[in-house]
Amino acid sequence: MIPAIVVFAVALLLRLLAAWQLGALPLSRTPQLDSATYLMWAREIVAGGVAWPPYPEHAPGYPFFVAAILWLFDGSLMAVRITQAVLGSIGCVLTARVAARTVDPRAFVWAGLIQAAYAPLIYLDTALLAESLLIFLLVLTLDVVSAADRRATRWLIGGLSLGAAGIVRPTALVLVVAFLVVLVRKHQWSRQTRTLALAFTAGVLILVAPVVIQNWRVTGMPMIQAYGGMNTYLGNRPSGDGGARARLGGEWDRLEGEASRAGTTRNDQDRYYLRRTVSEIAARPAAYAGVLASKLWWTSQDEELRDTHSYYFFANAWAPLNWLPTFGAIVALAAAGLIASRPRDPAWLIAYGVAMLATTVLLVIGTRYRMPLVPAVIAVAGGGLAATIDAVRSRRWNAAVPLAVTLMLIWAVTETRRDPASRNFSEEQALTGLSLLQENKVDESEAAYRQAIETDASSSFAWDGLGLVLQRRRQRDEARAAFERAVQLNPANATAWVHLGLAYEFLNDPPAALNAYRQALSITPQRREAIELHERARQRYRR
Repeated sequence: MIPAIVVFAVALLLRLLAAWQLGALPLSRTPQLDSATYLMWAREIVAGGVAWPPYPEHAPGYPFFVAAILWLFDGSLMAVRITQAVLGSIGCVLTARVAARTVDPRAFVWAGLIQAAYAPLIYLDTALLAESLLIFLLVLTLDVVSAADRRATRWLIGGLSLGAAGIVRPTALVLVVAFLVVLVRKHQWSRQTRTLALAFTAGVLILVAPVVIQNWRVTGMPMIQAYGGMNTYLGNRPSGDGGARARLGGEWDRLEGEASRAGTTRNDQDRYYLRRTVSEIAARPAAYAGVLASKLWWTSQDEELRDTHSYYFFANAWAPLNWLPTFGAIVALAAAGLIASRPRDPAWLIAYGVAMLATTVLLVIGTRYRMPLVPAVIAVAGGGLAATIDAVRSRRWNAAVPLAVTLMLIWAVTETRRDPASRNFSEEQALTGLSLLQENKVDESEAAYRQAIETDASSSFAWDGLGLVLQRRRQRDEARAAFERAVQLNPANATAWVHLGLAYEFLNDPPAALNAYRQALSITPQRREAIELHERARQRYRR
């Protein structure tokens, strides 16, 4: 009991400190990108009951979770962070239980403390991102199914937990097959096994089926969330490297509009990108094999590739994240654990780890996408750390020295690749500028955008944002020049073309505005704002 309390207390303290520090950042106070979308949906739910988007960019589990907290705590974003901190701390105890049960009883406290101090997870547990809730639910499911309890009610609970994870992020559902395979292999296809499998599957369907049916009714497609096809393409196109390289204000705009340019409806675009993925892989199988190998190698590295945001931007904002354990450390300890430990009942942990590794390598490589794999690595790492400490304490140098050498060698291997794009903070600085502009802090916003341009003068996204600030100041010519610079740097920046069109309208130049809107529509034909502004400019030009 005391070790569990220690693990929970350490985890909670670190997370609350991070919430206090990181929650004060403009990009946390006024979130952008995925966090903004989650928050918008949650606030719509609080304001008017159950809201359902016509095109669900995200699964509904996390927005409904956030909505419940906002409703209970008068819209407080800090309450969301604190709630996630508590769940994340409980998750550390659950991982400790799994490690003790499947790897080594001595691993309990070490696995729990490693996860408590794991820097990227501390960041996610205090961010308005779905992975905090997802990791808690995944570890809860693993704890339930690995408990060697063959009661149907327990397996129903495990299914409900995994179903909840599935409506937070659908990739969690690969564990349905993984865990059922282990169940059958361990207990054969007996009557009791069938009962447990049925209870587990029913628990999953109780939560997943209503979401699929609702999305089918709204979109005409049976799905949990959209953008799965586009993410699959981004992570598996033979011309890429598996990372989230398509960014807003450029390649993302171009790719998002590609399905519409091909005549595909928005609700059918996932199938379009899946077909394109298969087609390109078939045309370049050797290149695709190279992408998979690269993604597998990136997965082993002590490097957090950017996805929504760069993890390192937040690590620089709160120094302890630079001192606490990261992926290279836990991989090295896990290697020691594989050498020194004789796992008690590893089947569940192996099934979980293989399934989560598959979702990582077969989708997009990034901090958020790799995080579901981390608890399995930490469970084994706990065994490695326990074995190493025991060997040193008992002065068994013939065991301690090989373990120490293994730790150093594996750690060195995880340090072989670095991603400069993940350490270029121009995008985060520009998004900070947008957050400050939305808070009506115009001077601070301009400073943030200029810092972004100083960091990366070729950032079309930052120049577009600077134009917004200048437009707010009514510096019309300067704003137009900033928007023109944005589209010169990246002609695929549909958003900048829209803003440039508005700038031309403010300068009473309808033909130029009309051309800018046409450029935006040529990139993203489905964009409602560009359609409406183009029609308005066309009517004005006719007169």
